[in-house]
Amino acid sequence: MAHPGTSPVPHSTGPTHRIGDLELTDHRFRVPLTHAWSWGHETEYSDVDRHGLDGVSIDLFARVVTHRGPEGLGEPEERPYFVYLQGGPGMASPRPMTDSGWVRHMAKAYRVVLLDQRGTGLSTPISAGGLARFGSPEKQVAYLEHFRADSIVADAECVRATLTASESEKRWASLGQSFGGFITLTYLSFAPNSLLHSWMTAGLAPINSSPAETYRSTFDRVAERNAQYYDWYPEDQARGVRIASFLENHDVRLASGERLTAHRFQMLGHHLGGNSRVHGLHYLLESAFSEGPERLSERFLTDVGNAVSFAGQPLYALMHEAIYCDGPGVASNWSADRIRSSRPDYSEEADPLLFTGEMIHPWYFAEDPALSPVNEAAELLARKSDWGNLYDVDQLARNTVPVAASAYRHDVYVDFDHAMETASSVSNLHTWTSNSMHHDALGHNTEEVLANLGRILVEDGALEESPVLFTDHKTV
Repeated sequence: MAHPGTSPVPHSTGPTHRIGDLELTDHRFRVPLTHAWSWGHETEYSDVDRHGLDGVSIDLFARVVTHRGPEGLGEPEERPYFVYLQGGPGMASPRPMTDSGWVRHMAKAYRVVLLDQRGTGLSTPISAGGLARFGSPEKQVAYLEHFRADSIVADAECVRATLTASESEKRWASLGQSFGGFITLTYLSFAPNSLLHSWMTAGLAPINSSPAETYRSTFDRVAERNAQYYDWYPEDQARGVRIASFLENHDVRLASGERLTAHRFQMLGHHLGGNSRVHGLHYLLESAFSEGPERLSERFLTDVGNAVSFAGQPLYALMHEAIYCDGPGVASNWSADRIRSSRPDYSEEADPLLFTGEMIHPWYFAEDPALSPVNEAAELLARKSDWGNLYDVDQLARNTVPVAASAYRHDVYVDFDHAMETASSVSNLHTWTSNSMHHDALGHNTEEVLANLGRILVEDGALEESPVLFTDHKTV
């Protein structure tokens, strides 16, 4: 069966704006909600017709970035398209604020497509309140099951076919960061002929591991990162325990009205996932009792409330464990919560107090007002076991698309050992690794990461050597 998205879809072009040498043009596309279910996977998505979703359409938004400065390679309109697959799930594509960073870097050689994945940004966004219009939790799940990597790839194929309709080169390149790397592996599985070559950063999905095995490893990595953090800020070990104890013994409310529990306070471990924000956790903790020992400061509670709420990204909480469920018979069953329950070092009473990473727990949906409307749907998603396949391991084993992928030994979100096992399962994929970088290295160490990955693609013959894109950097 041919993959979907090979024909152009309804499309309109919006305004164009300029930020320095970058020209940004808005595009909107109309795509079917359910097209991914006809990929030819082993099983089809369940109950599509019964829930009345067949024939439903959604909007996709993308912003095409073209470098118009003198440093660009060749004529701008002749550069190949290049789709950025964002991390998440449930995160919108970047909004360029300045003429800098990896977007400027890559726009010198490509026309960069910043695609808001379905349900995010301006692409028919999902909200907890919006899901209520589907009625029952079962109908909400029937809608949500179309928001995984397979559907995102089918959307990308629609966008690619539409943008390249008048082009001589119908293929495009891709860059997948974090969850975007997971999407890349799905792309390589089911539509490899659409890709010129692929860049992947911190996104080698654990395709050979169960959800429980994945979280068992990432809990270990997060514990190591906690230990490193407390080595930097030893005074924060006592602060963390003191704050958790205070929350256990006092009814502390956030600005939105919900209670701040000790285990919700531990969610601040999101800060530990990258070099560019890890020190922010220290500045947050040092403000906790700045107004006196008998109360948590307004500044602290405001910052914590912003950090632990899923008001702006419910899709992340709803679908996070589902991205690890590859094929029928695999249910997440709250894998992260089950692993955490077996780890006394992650208890709210532990000393030192360990902050968690990006794990999702069932109590999120009871304690966060932004998620409570979808509490029942979240429970059904956790028990769901009739998922479609996300990867074709046989196709990956015979892959011919040149792929350059980075993996970071101390990444707390994508376990290094699992990542390297995946890398060994994908033909024509070559890795560059680092012992010092973390999950956010694409934004934090942009030129070094892209230079080393670019050199892999040059050596593979996928790219030509260019001083504009690749300066000399040493592997660390």
